[in-house]
Amino acid sequence: MGLKIFYGDFDCFLNHKIGDLTGISKDAKPEIRIHLKRTAATEKSFTEEEIKFANADVSLAGVLYKPKKSENPVPYVILVHRSGWENRETPWYQSMAYILANKGIGVLLYDKRGTGKSTGNFSLADFNDFAEDAASAFNYLKARHDLNYAKIGFAGASQGGWVVPLAANKVSNCGFAILIVGPAVSLYEQDINRVQYTLAEEGYSKESIHSALRYSGLFFKYIRNNTTKDWDALQKYTAEIRGQKWIDQVDIPQSKTGDDVLWWRKNEYDPKEALSAIKCPVLSILGEKDVLVPPAENKNKMETYLTKAGVKHNIITIKDCGHDMITQGKMNGTGDNWPYTYWQWQKQPEEFINSIFDFIKK
Repeated sequence: MGLKIFYGDFDCFLNHKIGDLTGISKDAKPEIRIHLKRTAATEKSFTEEEIKFANADVSLAGVLYKPKKSENPVPYVILVHRSGWENRETPWYQSMAYILANKGIGVLLYDKRGTGKSTGNFSLADFNDFAEDAASAFNYLKARHDLNYAKIGFAGASQGGWVVPLAANKVSNCGFAILIVGPAVSLYEQDINRVQYTLAEEGYSKESIHSALRYSGLFFKYIRNNTTKDWDALQKYTAEIRGQKWIDQVDIPQSKTGDDVLWWRKNEYDPKEALSAIKCPVLSILGEKDVLVPPAENKNKMETYLTKAGVKHNIITIKDCGHDMITQGKMNGTGDNWPYTYWQWQKQPEEFINSIFDFIKK
């Protein structure tokens, strides 16, 4: 049988007599061996309810995690998706929902439009559409008079960190906003940062990085201006860099009006206005090793905008974490000196979830 867990895919054998599961990694080298033992099931401290709500003609479906045995009102958080295909079964968000619900926080996790049981098409939507979906989830919770809720807020990661401030500004009495590796820079700036920091991490030379950034600058100049002159300049430089190994890190349009070009124009977004106008407390979480939303490019802007908004806020950077809020695997020392030196597996730091839990509770 096969098993997919955080550390990869495994070929496994189940001992039906005693219930133990043993396996070996399919691709990881050196091989990873696992031995899982059956334990007694523990009762969940929350219930799950299938829900549906709507944003105009888009029907959105999801699950509501409701904490048990709570005499006092509890806070509820709406989880807002990252880019691409994501629904209630996306492990990253499902895990967060379970952890927070077990800690006594209500969670609404819905299928992004066009995924799971939700209608619509996420690839045709812009940030405002996603924000309207999230706002509809908020209004759905407010209309549930059977829920003993305190405040309702949003938490979104990556692209969701752009969407959450927009959603928070669309509803009344938003309780809080949590931006997990949410950019404070524009969409165009974020992509240029991605190119620069990713190539640097992969060990490319300064000359290569400079060339890639020059290309990105020409690309976004054409996206903004849409002139034949800018298109010709982009095509000329594209011909010069065709053989570069880093070319897959940049967007090479197939035509003047290809789907990628139209997407960038449709989503020319800067969070400055939304962050500067937000009216609820904000927690911004950044990853020290994040090459997609590097703290050096985002932290100061986030502080400036939230200060201008005049709201309580906290901006934290979690050590050793990348964009997925997972630490990097590494040796805990140098040389082969077992048992003193060994491999430390990547993990999600307790500080990450604890900071979210503490912020919501306060």
